[in-house]
Amino acid sequence: MSKFINSKTWSGGIGTGEEIANIGPSLGYSRRQSDKPVKVKRKSGVVSYYSDRGYGFISSGEDRVFFHIADCESFDTAEVPIGLRVSYVLTEGRGGKPAAADVQAA
Repeated sequence: MSKFINSKTWSGGIGTGEEIANIGPSLGYSRRQSDKPVKVKRKSGVVSYYSDRGYGFISSGEDRVFFHIADCESFDTAEVPIGLRVSYVLTEGRGGKPAAADVQAA
């Protein structure tokens, strides 16, 4: 047999109506994702190195950005030729270093 403890629920006091009215309008709305698609800025570069282990680097000006073959879904082959012009989305990789995602032939 379980015993329930009777407790009183606080229902406010004198003067709480105004304070709740000030914060009340925001209580009825929940955050939701925007209906507008997010436009992602793509960068471009040239594949400067590719390893048979499935990773490589894209040169874009003075920067070299890491990429993995898993981020190259649009390629028909598992090997990415050096010198290929590509476009990509810049993201943050392991250790906070820049990495390329959604790599596509340009």
